[in-house]
Amino acid sequence: MLPYSVETVAAAVDRATGHYLTEGITSFTEAGIGGGWIGHTPVELAAYQHARDTGRLRARAQLMVAADVLHPLTAHAEDGIALGLDLGIRTGLGDDTLSVGPVKIFLDGSLFGRTAAVTEPFCGCPHENTGYFQGDPDAMADTVVAAHRAGWTVAAHAIGDRAVDLALSAYARAQREAPRPGVAHRVEHAGVVRPDQLAAFASLGVVPVPQHNFIPAFGGSMAAGLGERRADWAYRLRSFLDLGLTVPGSSDRPVAPGAPLAAMQAMVERLTETGAPFGPRESVPAATALRAWTVGSARATGAADRKGRLVPGLLADLTVLDADPTTCAPDRIGAIGVLATLVGGRPSHDPHGLVTSGG
Repeated sequence: MLPYSVETVAAAVDRATGHYLTEGITSFTEAGIGGGWIGHTPVELAAYQHARDTGRLRARAQLMVAADVLHPLTAHAEDGIALGLDLGIRTGLGDDTLSVGPVKIFLDGSLFGRTAAVTEPFCGCPHENTGYFQGDPDAMADTVVAAHRAGWTVAAHAIGDRAVDLALSAYARAQREAPRPGVAHRVEHAGVVRPDQLAAFASLGVVPVPQHNFIPAFGGSMAAGLGERRADWAYRLRSFLDLGLTVPGSSDRPVAPGAPLAAMQAMVERLTETGAPFGPRESVPAATALRAWTVGSARATGAADRKGRLVPGLLADLTVLDADPTTCAPDRIGAIGVLATLVGGRPSHDPHGLVTSGG
């Protein structure tokens, strides 16, 4: 029964982040706190702070804020802040352990449920089903623009290409009305991206956030609903990278398995649950997949100057593996073992004593 107590959420954070460490995860983004069906309590940020204060936040956390908790503010007219959170809280508040990330807004549904907003009907449906938007498109675009004006980075859940059109047009409008050079708004999922939409991602500097672990989990169902032509547009990777875009690793856990190494294997192989190819032209080498889950994720979360690489001066977040994912057979990547995980140079997961024993 919602809302959960702060202590309940903190205990869940403890269990979850402890598990993340076993998978080599040192940082994660929680894609929506505080509101709607994705929130656990209206004071969810307090729960994460409590977990941190009591030593139960074991990996670095960036928390997206659900757009439905934004509300009208009466700031000075020159500030341009008409919608936001009390005190002007926005993206960037916090530190390397716990910070406030983008505003998360849901524009459409899902591919699995045939509810993503697409321009052409889904295959195999008894009626002309093109999915739906979660709200009035103009009102949702207004929310995106208002959040942009208030200094937020925005993460728009847009899976179908019709929803991607809405996200890109809202970001273009936001930059026209209130230019903010350098802000990197996101399209969460970017499930179906037409060839003509690719250039808009590049010109706007928008970060696509696809989940390639969906392919071995649900690829057959997605391909059946999209048909052969559109399946080649689904959960792209190479096309985005060829345009010079930042693409992070992302799981959408708990919708699909969250282990990064298995997702890297999916980026390389692009095989469905039955072993059928799924958009094989979007495949990338293993080294590129590894870069997405390290450098790409650091860039997408605004932390490229502090993490994502093993170089002097950056945070000493690293994982020790029992094999090299860039040289082993592609079908072995997901089975590579995590021997130890360090966060800030400290062995947070070290079951074999590799680090604590100096081995």
